[in-house]
Amino acid sequence: MKWNWGTGIFIVIVLFLGACVAFIIYTQGQTWSLVEEDYYPKELRHEEKLVKMRNANALSAQLVVKLDKSNLTLQFPVDFHGKVLTGSVDVYRPSDEKLDLILPVAADTSLTQLIPLTRLTRGRYVVKVDWTVEGKNYFKEQDIFIP
Repeated sequence: MKWNWGTGIFIVIVLFLGACVAFIIYTQGQTWSLVEEDYYPKELRHEEKLVKMRNANALSAQLVVKLDKSNLTLQFPVDFHGKVLTGSVDVYRPSDEKLDLILPVAADTSLTQLIPLTRLTRGRYVVKVDWTVEGKNYFKEQDIFIP
């Protein structure tokens, strides 16, 4: 077989097309996750979130998010003693949506909610607490790191 310019160009084109096909096959097998699936509608409700954050900051005591050896503890303000709390606790893992944990607000009579660390893996989380008391909405967000 005689090697000339035409043969070389043909081989380069075939190798390039093969690399393109291999790259396409490789990318089809990858997992692409967004930070949030419905980020655009949530962004449109951003003003509502700011109002909730202002309500939470106006309380005489703040919601306390603490991490100890075995639990993630949410201590709701004493302003809500004897009142019904409803809402959700979103323990959000930015790097992997499969590790997110969404729970209802379930504070006991001392306004404490415990989340066992056995339900969470090591790494960074964002705790987003969205709760309602007597028709008024509140929101607090805090970063934590599970060692």
